[in-house]
Amino acid sequence: MKRFKDKVVLVTGAGSGIGRSTALRMDSEGAILIIIDINEDELIKTKSMLKNKESTAKVLDISTIADVKKFFKDLNKLDALINVAGILRFDNSHEVQIDDWEKILNVNLTGTFFMCSYALPLLLKSKGAIVNVSSSAALGSHAWTAAYSASKGGISAFSKTLAVEYGMEGLNVNCVCPASIETPMSTNPNMPKDIDTRLLKKIMPIDGVNRSPDEIASTIAFLASEDAIHINGIDLRVDGGLLT
Repeated sequence: MKRFKDKVVLVTGAGSGIGRSTALRMDSEGAILIIIDINEDELIKTKSMLKNKESTAKVLDISTIADVKKFFKDLNKLDALINVAGILRFDNSHEVQIDDWEKILNVNLTGTFFMCSYALPLLLKSKGAIVNVSSSAALGSHAWTAAYSASKGGISAFSKTLAVEYGMEGLNVNCVCPASIETPMSTNPNMPKDIDTRLLKKIMPIDGVNRSPDEIASTIAFLASEDAIHINGIDLRVDGGLLT
């Protein structure tokens, strides 16, 4: 399939995990990619994997509005925005430090807002799509993720606002809500001490299998494509039945 041939697609968090898999999937479908990450070394690795030589890479902190504004100043075409960039940490909720709370909210939620806000004029012109990576933590209860869950719940609510506000102008905005995916962010969790291990069962899928980021990338590609033209404003769970 070449659903994105000659289309410009921007992917944040492309240095690893779901972001890298999404970039590779879009590349395989013909997209001209703009890949973004704050980690330059990992971003360069992703860039080296892309086949389309028109694609570009940019180191960017999406939580810094001045940098985001400067980045979009030179961008004149965009067909799809895919916001994957995010950070996760585990803490007992009564022990969450304000610096950690603010960092997670600033990257996950405010960074997503900045990217969407500056991309909107271009996407309205192209009648394009936004796919924001939320989480099953936005829809169900996950222990020890107060800041992360709050940020992802905000992404899901914000995305629905955009879907309703701009849907009649031809823009599609949807969320993917993954769980139990093997990424650098989730495979080495630093859990609080003395946790109640019974709660761990609430973050495992029905079949007990963690899946590859490629499973999320394929879902993102679908929602960003014209195959999903009549889908707008949803939270699509890709969680192995975790919340079923």
